[in-house]
Amino acid sequence: MKKNFRRTGKPTLPEIQEEGLLTPLRRGASFSAYAVAHHKLVTPSLRDLETGSDHNLHSNVEMAAALVDQAMQGRFLPLAVVYHKDYESAKRAFLLHHQLYLARGIVYLILMLLPFFEIPAWCNGEMPNPCGNFDGSAYALSRLPYIHPWSSLVIEVLCVLILVWSVTLQWYFMGPSFWRNPVAVYKVILLMAMAIAISSSAAGIAKPQGIKFSMYLRILVPIVFSRALRNCFCMTLRIGLTFMDIMVLVVAFMLVSAWLGTALFSDSTAEFKDYVTSLFNLFVLLTTANNPTVWATVYSANRLSFFFFFTYLIIGFFFLMSLAFSVVYSNYKSQMVVEVAKRITARQGNLRAAFGLLDIKHQEWIDGATMIALFLAIGRYSSTSKSLLSSVLPSSSRHIPDVRARTSRLFLALNKRGDFKIWSDEFEELCDVIAKEVERKPAAQTPGRYHRLSDMHFVKHPCYAYVIWAFTFASLAVAIVQLNVDGRLQILLLSLEFLFGWVFAMDAMLKICVQGWKPYWWSSLNRFDFVVTVLIVCLHLFSFFYHDSRNWVSYLIIMRGFRIFTLVTLVSRWWLVAQTLLHAIPATAPVLVLQFLVCSFFSLLGMHLFGGLVYAGNPALQGTEYLAMGYDAFNYNDFASAMVTSFNLCVANKWYVIMDAYAAATGNRWVQSFFIAFWMLDVAFMLNVVLAFFVEAFTSQMEKEERARVHEQWEMHGQKKSGGILPFRTTKSSSCDIYEDGTRYCT
Repeated sequence: MKKNFRRTGKPTLPEIQEEGLLTPLRRGASFSAYAVAHHKLVTPSLRDLETGSDHNLHSNVEMAAALVDQAMQGRFLPLAVVYHKDYESAKRAFLLHHQLYLARGIVYLILMLLPFFEIPAWCNGEMPNPCGNFDGSAYALSRLPYIHPWSSLVIEVLCVLILVWSVTLQWYFMGPSFWRNPVAVYKVILLMAMAIAISSSAAGIAKPQGIKFSMYLRILVPIVFSRALRNCFCMTLRIGLTFMDIMVLVVAFMLVSAWLGTALFSDSTAEFKDYVTSLFNLFVLLTTANNPTVWATVYSANRLSFFFFFTYLIIGFFFLMSLAFSVVYSNYKSQMVVEVAKRITARQGNLRAAFGLLDIKHQEWIDGATMIALFLAIGRYSSTSKSLLSSVLPSSSRHIPDVRARTSRLFLALNKRGDFKIWSDEFEELCDVIAKEVERKPAAQTPGRYHRLSDMHFVKHPCYAYVIWAFTFASLAVAIVQLNVDGRLQILLLSLEFLFGWVFAMDAMLKICVQGWKPYWWSSLNRFDFVVTVLIVCLHLFSFFYHDSRNWVSYLIIMRGFRIFTLVTLVSRWWLVAQTLLHAIPATAPVLVLQFLVCSFFSLLGMHLFGGLVYAGNPALQGTEYLAMGYDAFNYNDFASAMVTSFNLCVANKWYVIMDAYAAATGNRWVQSFFIAFWMLDVAFMLNVVLAFFVEAFTSQMEKEERARVHEQWEMHGQKKSGGILPFRTTKSSSCDIYEDGTRYCT
């Protein structure tokens, strides 16, 4: 790695090998000779670091390693942990708190799904049918099984205890700064409110079958405790403030249009007989749910009325509603830029704090040996934290790069000035440099003993793949036909299916023999084929004892036929879109969960307001379009039915039929305000936010995949210049992985 002085204008850098860099920290006897030979790369105090006599510097290196490790993973170690009076125990509490994300995720899922199985508030009967006839003859129910109220209470208590444990760990490692953190205070307040609500139900202050306020508090738990959902929620609130401007414009447009419609058509149709009726019908028309029913009568009487409704729909639906999405999308992108900037600032803050811990002499630079000690400490920190977490949580796994084997290359990549001093601006690039090294492709594997089976090389021939695909299509056709026939033909087709299963098993064995187990298992398609094939073979053996299980093989054959979706790889553009979707859909998961929580809130509110109103023989519903169209299954009698109703309201097709039915059942027209509020908040706003999240995630991921494909093609055609490297990131994406709860960092 020698450089010409005349070309670079810098002093010639000495050769630094892995062994040489590690030597000063392993061999005390050769340290001084090494320092002299390499321009006194390190300070004498690092002898104490090697022996551990300088406890302050040693502790600083360990704490800096923790800060760098968390910055690499997108989790920012609070400085309260670094300066905690018991650093080791605080670090353990911090790691354990973050590795409890799986337990907290299970708690969120349980609390969100628990209302589906709880007895509605209006039911006062005894188990197992507290709401009357469970077959749905009296009340239209979801027919999900209900659990006993005390069982629900026990589940809720266990979930709260897990959250209390998580907050206790956070309180310990944050110390006094815990109470200065608003989010931590919100967690404590929410848990106290949950405890009061649960205690009230348990003590009999509120009936177990009555309205439980904890059901509404559960909706806040994922938002307050999950960083991903909390960021998404705060961002949505900020977007909502700017969204109000366009909504005021939409309302003003409807008010003027309703006045004009009443003036023009009040004499010709009942839909525009007065201003309130006109305003309501035009509002529903803006959602296109009642188009063209609402203006069919007017159009029959006067063909020129078409131009009024044409103008209204063009301006209101196609222009203003599209403008609403544009406003949401533009504000979303601006909010994403702010969020990414915050994360960049937080990461740099971690690195600056780590640099300050290492720069004990306040000389604005770090010597080489201290930097190498940091690399070694990162490796020790990774291994110890991993062993700690595996002992506490056996299922947990942390992918932390071991940089100890790359110390030479990492140091030279950071030391851009060539002076063997790492300055603060160079240190701030530490995470990027480590990420580059981690993303380097592993060296090609040497052929194993399985590659010596030259007699089986026909497995690698394209014709063999074509034959397997032919068997796949044939087995899929046989399985589909077998499910639609009976008699002797069905028995014959079942035998063919088992024969196909053994053919696929032989295919897997041949590939394993030729490729070896690890290369074979490396392919996701091979893993899928192997698992399904093993199930088919096991089912065949099992069918000798239980003859009725033979029919299940058809479903397994159809499942294996799903591998035809891999044919999208034959068209590069299709494969690019498929990969983009696979990455973009998880990126939008937080906002989809937020949408689910909004629907849950309206479903709970609707269940408590309108529960039990839809039942067989209700005279208030007789003659309504709701019963005529068979919509009585979409109701608010229990939570599951309410969620299905909310889904239909989100689709906004014939949603006014459900609204009119509940207005008739209650005898109060103000009930319509509930459904109008749902449409404005959940459909007009939240669905636009979901769409904006998905569009941005999709376009960002598409750009990533395009750059990756160009990178691969560039390397494949040998266009890389000698000694050059492709830039790690050519552009910055503003939306890729910032919603993952501390698993990765993305700029």
